[in-house]
Amino acid sequence: MAATPLAAQQQQRPASQPAPAGQAQPLPAQAGPAKPQGKEAPPPQQAAARKPRKPGEPSELDVCYGMTGATAEGKIEACTDVIDNGLASGGALALAHLHRGLSWKGPDSDKRSKSDFRTAVRMYNDAIMAQPLNPHLYIQRGVVHQTIGEGDRAIIDYSDAIRLAPRDTLPLINRGVVLYTRKDNNEGAIADFNAALKINNKEISAWTNRGIVYRKKGDVNQAIADFTTAIKLLPEKIEPVSLTNVPDSITSQLAKSPQQEANRIALQAAFVYFQRGLAWYDKNDYDRAIADFSESIRLNPRDGSPWVGRGAAYMYKNNLKQAIADFTESIRLSPGQAFAHMQRGIAYHRIGDSENALADYTTAHELTPKDPSPLVNRGIVYYTKKGKFDEAVADFDLALKLNPKEVNALINRGVTWRQRNDPDRAITDFTEAVRLGLQTSDILKLTQKDKDGKKDPATAQTADQVANAYYQRGMALVDKQEYEAAVKDFEAAIEINDKEPRAYLGRGAAYLKMEKADQAVADLDRAIELAPGMAFAYFERGAAYHRIDNYDKAIADYTASIEIDPKEPLAYINRGMSKIFKDRVDEAIADFDAALKISPDDINALIQRGFAYGLKREYPRALADIDDALRLSPGNPTALYYRAQVMAFRGDAGRAIEDYTQAVRTDQKNPRIYASRANLYSNLGEYENAIEDLDQAIRLRPRDPNLFLNRGIAYFNKGDYAKAVADYDDALRLDPKMSPALNNRCLTRAVIGANLQEALADCNEVLKLVPDDPYAHDNIGLINLKMKQYDRAIAQYNMSLKADPDRARALYGRGLARTRIGQGPAGISDMSTASGIQPNIAEEFKRYGVN
Repeated sequence: MAATPLAAQQQQRPASQPAPAGQAQPLPAQAGPAKPQGKEAPPPQQAAARKPRKPGEPSELDVCYGMTGATAEGKIEACTDVIDNGLASGGALALAHLHRGLSWKGPDSDKRSKSDFRTAVRMYNDAIMAQPLNPHLYIQRGVVHQTIGEGDRAIIDYSDAIRLAPRDTLPLINRGVVLYTRKDNNEGAIADFNAALKINNKEISAWTNRGIVYRKKGDVNQAIADFTTAIKLLPEKIEPVSLTNVPDSITSQLAKSPQQEANRIALQAAFVYFQRGLAWYDKNDYDRAIADFSESIRLNPRDGSPWVGRGAAYMYKNNLKQAIADFTESIRLSPGQAFAHMQRGIAYHRIGDSENALADYTTAHELTPKDPSPLVNRGIVYYTKKGKFDEAVADFDLALKLNPKEVNALINRGVTWRQRNDPDRAITDFTEAVRLGLQTSDILKLTQKDKDGKKDPATAQTADQVANAYYQRGMALVDKQEYEAAVKDFEAAIEINDKEPRAYLGRGAAYLKMEKADQAVADLDRAIELAPGMAFAYFERGAAYHRIDNYDKAIADYTASIEIDPKEPLAYINRGMSKIFKDRVDEAIADFDAALKISPDDINALIQRGFAYGLKREYPRALADIDDALRLSPGNPTALYYRAQVMAFRGDAGRAIEDYTQAVRTDQKNPRIYASRANLYSNLGEYENAIEDLDQAIRLRPRDPNLFLNRGIAYFNKGDYAKAVADYDDALRLDPKMSPALNNRCLTRAVIGANLQEALADCNEVLKLVPDDPYAHDNIGLINLKMKQYDRAIAQYNMSLKADPDRARALYGRGLARTRIGQGPAGISDMSTASGIQPNIAEEFKRYGVN
């Protein structure tokens, strides 16, 4: 049975979710409309000619200004009605143009919007020309300029209003908002909010917006204090926003009816609770964040922002189903939110729902085609859950085209190359990721902490990325069997973050391969200490033991991982694979069943269960599972490889070779495929083909002694004994205690006969490593036969037969020795019994040079 690798060994988690997005524009304080100037209201008889409104039905102005939550089309219709039929004048009419300009969509919408904005500004210009000392007109024109992105003009208007009304808080607050949202002038904004609070320390908008600026500056505690002050100034009991009369734009200026005033307060309260929720989120206090987001939702359930915030908080509490529900509601309320789709995709990803995760990442990418993050996460799903390596690499390539410095894309593309058995390309990507990370900070800066013992968040993120790149490169070097270099990379990762368990796990795995057992165990145990109760630490330690064939310890650690996190299919898959090596095939199948119950389309579980059924000779079930995997991932080389294994078990060598050949076409750098096909060729006596495949395998994995051993056997069977000995030499150079290589070199040297003492030394070395090894006794018996030391030969063959009374080679060799010392009948009986067990045994001894 070919050695089975760990399925999807380096599964990556989705890119960590950032803080939930805040509202696009903070709410500035608003002034009521100035007294209408210019055109008078329409005469009574004109208004009477229109269709009368029903009691309680909102006016066209209410709909136009967004007081009813109307659609964009509804607001355009209402605003057009107001404008064309003279239902407003002065500032009110200017606002109608502004709202209509904000609502245009579709073809030529930019031209229509600009026309309305110009009209609104012109109308305020006219009004200001008529009343140059009216501060409210400047405030309103400032709001228009602010809304259409003309921050400098807005600041001039608000400054004029402050000059004309120095005791009015509104222009100060609005100028502060423009300063921090448009000009990135945080200190100037705080100064304006302080000035407003000096005039009126109960100005809720000033406290709220100052809190936003402090949060932006990183002073989260002060932000929370300001938001809390604003909340204390709100009425004790606030009813939710009325769904029939809802302001939905920062330009809403009207507050005429009690219901409209109640809605204004509810909106203000919802906004400040949302902002405090964001601040609690920044402090990782997710329970308080959820409470504030929930209150914001209660007050204004039709705003998608707090749903997103609460969903993100639930993500960190690992309440993924609730997070998905919140993101879904947010998307329903405000379609087209890339952030919400991205976060919901991460939640789906983490619960193993790869189809919905892919759909959300795809939507996020379509909504923000210049953002590499959705592509990175979609690529991770492709290679970890779907086995679609080409699609994964394509996503990482596109992400890097968008941002050549996207370290996560480099790292995950490198991991994908590892999965594709291309460690050299993986190392190239990891090396570039390290280089990019160290461009911004050297290791000393990465490890430096501030006076409070905390790292700067941006530096901490860079440090994590660099440490991860070192870790991943170390694992790729382990793949290449370059263990000393791997240890250096793991040590570099530890130097950056000595609390990261994965670097210890990697170094421990390398030490295991280097046979430094004490150091390996210390590192592996240290990783568990650093991540107590964390499933991944036990999983990775199990994987380390798995790689050195210590399946009992691997199974124990996989079991511990499953007990902590019973929803991770990979732990069941790897435990099942370990159980196969312990000949516990039925238990392995039960593990693969468990993985498929969690993730029904997991191709690794299907492939491994199919292989297990093949070991049980239940070939229809075996092929059904592997064919299902190929249906989910057409041309998947791992599935083709294992189907070839099953075909070989079934005795269909031709079909097995076809599958190996198809697998190697799409996975040309996988030494395992070449080695397995070579074994099949050797079994068929096609030694030239076997040697050719082993040449390829050795080129790809030059430090694997087993490959040299198998090529040596092929050369031996072909009769090229000199090349066989050379390959055994190379195998023993890589692993001096490799008893099969010593045994085979002993046999080959015995067959050559040039230096039987060297042959004898090899076999004696085997017996030191493996006392009573029957192969060594057989080979020493052959050497004794060639040296005409027949009694010694008989003694060696007797020791071999003590281990296995039916060993044909030992029986035939003893028979030959007996005939040489005159025990003809006994000798003939031994040789006859041997021929009955192995009909070609006489031909074998002829090839050895003994008749």
